[in-house]
Amino acid sequence: MASATKHGKTIRSITSCTECRRRKQKCSREWPCDQCQARRLSHLCKFASRGKSKTTRRLSIDSRVSDTVEMNNVDVKQVPKSDTIISVTKSQDLRALGYLSDSLSALKESTSNADSHVISQTPHGITSAEMEDALRLIPPKPYTDILVQHFLNETNYQYYSIYPPTFSHDYSTWWLGKVKGQPLTVEFTCLLLRVCACSALVLFPEERQKLESELGEHIESLSERYHHAARRLSSTISPGRGGLIQVQQLFLTACWFKTEALFVESWHALSSAIHEGQELGLHRNSAKVAITEFEHEMRRRMWCILCAWDWQMSHLLSRPVIINNNNPVEPPNLRLESPDSQIELPSPMTHMALQCQLGQMISTIPGMMDESLSPMQSVPVQEVVEEWFASLPSAFRLMDPDARWDNTHKFVPMQRHQLHAIGYMVKLKPLKQCLVQNLGQDTPSVQKGLQSSAIDYALKLMDASYRLLACMLPMNAKFHFAPFLIFDTASLLCSAIIHDHSHCLPQRETIIQALDVSVNMLDLVRTTKTGAICYSILTKLIDGLPISYVERMSINYKHSEELDGEPCTTSESQYGSALLRDDGLSLTNGTHLNIAGTRSSAVLPLQLASSEATNSGIADVANIDLGTFNQIWDWGSLDLDLFDPQQS
Repeated sequence: MASATKHGKTIRSITSCTECRRRKQKCSREWPCDQCQARRLSHLCKFASRGKSKTTRRLSIDSRVSDTVEMNNVDVKQVPKSDTIISVTKSQDLRALGYLSDSLSALKESTSNADSHVISQTPHGITSAEMEDALRLIPPKPYTDILVQHFLNETNYQYYSIYPPTFSHDYSTWWLGKVKGQPLTVEFTCLLLRVCACSALVLFPEERQKLESELGEHIESLSERYHHAARRLSSTISPGRGGLIQVQQLFLTACWFKTEALFVESWHALSSAIHEGQELGLHRNSAKVAITEFEHEMRRRMWCILCAWDWQMSHLLSRPVIINNNNPVEPPNLRLESPDSQIELPSPMTHMALQCQLGQMISTIPGMMDESLSPMQSVPVQEVVEEWFASLPSAFRLMDPDARWDNTHKFVPMQRHQLHAIGYMVKLKPLKQCLVQNLGQDTPSVQKGLQSSAIDYALKLMDASYRLLACMLPMNAKFHFAPFLIFDTASLLCSAIIHDHSHCLPQRETIIQALDVSVNMLDLVRTTKTGAICYSILTKLIDGLPISYVERMSINYKHSEELDGEPCTTSESQYGSALLRDDGLSLTNGTHLNIAGTRSSAVLPLQLASSEATNSGIADVANIDLGTFNQIWDWGSLDLDLFDPQQS
């Protein structure tokens, strides 16, 4: 089929898409066409081929030969040896042996299973015990509707692994089939359970109360039951047999573990999703696979998400990357959601494509992915991230972002702050060592410059993390990324102050203000396990800082010994209604502070009853049970063995 490209769009030489021909409307002859985009039916926009490809004809011939052999019921003993070899090399047998190429496999799967995402081809009455348990566990439709709609309208925008129009269609078909008693596919049932499990953890208070009161079970318990049922059901699916839906539900497994602060389990679940995607050939050029443009886009999107998660999880857990970074990632089209009149509005998937792009860019820097990069070699990292920052769309740019969609599309500001935080996280990573060193007057200017840059990136990272956390609260308190970045960076800045024996640390006053805001922001998430550990450690570190009376009086939070042990809820916290402005962080008490910029002249309210540091605080940190949190935070990286609290 002849085709050309214009402005990133695929222009086809055929008359129009099948949907426009059915409606007898003029088609723009590009994918997705203007008519289908305007009706939010991009997934139905298909261009029929005028002829069959060689691959299609070959598969068709193989299929007819196979059907003829089966219909005639030929005895193998009566078939000549050469014919026996031919019958053995049929596509199904080759796939079983692992020799069938991804393109042929995907093509045959798509042509034979195009309408079987929800309704199974299994004969009536044949249902596994795992499937029966899963169907019994899924709540009545009104309650499942609450979980599904919350996921599509809120939770999905964190990573956008589910395309809402197709999922909503399949969801309706699944329920209709369930009511009619039709056999349902294991893959979509697994995906539905995963959606329910992930959504249940981050419901609005009124939704949570309704489900708990009417279903008679705690929402966390329901989420665990959905998760375990999906895990048992997923184990019945053979590798490479579940299609893209299987990859999606395995990815949501990683999301669920991550939300529950089970980071190593999340990394292993991510590995399963990646390997399942590789079985489908998602890592290869999808242009070689004879499927629709929409299926191409969904494959590219899913692989982009997996690649972005892979490099970030490897940084988080100090694990090797799973995906070979030598292979370029095919970027998604990203035009499914936005008609041409709103082309500047980012797709909900744009932020994941950009994160994948950043991962590809830094993977080319020697030593970056295996953490052998020294601070003196950090210049290429800064240059790459600056180049990436400069390429961000107007709605996501660092300076003066286009905020026209912030109120109508909630995902835009959340994704903007997430991208900024990730960029500064990468810039800070090779310079972390500079924050735990004692630099005196005789220290070379190069090292002082690196430390100054590290402090600047740390403050900017904390500012972006504050904004991200404010976007996620109160509903997504378990979204660990922002709280962890706040805690990890604040801990490094505490170490920088501890090692600053000569009191010549750049931006020292601003750092102390940042620590004050950090501990109060973490107070908002003390209802979560990760948040409680982060808050406990950070308050002890700050309590033990060797700072002056004036510096300590500028810190506004309760001493760790004053706490009653019960975490504050968001509504009870003094900072519960934190709001974000373009020029800084605005708190309910009227204090306005721009951490990354010039120090504010506002005076923070004084609530500390004591001016003396509790020097035992730092020693107490070693006694805290970090639990699973120990898997992502390296206490030794603070290098606090050089400090003796008794000497201050």
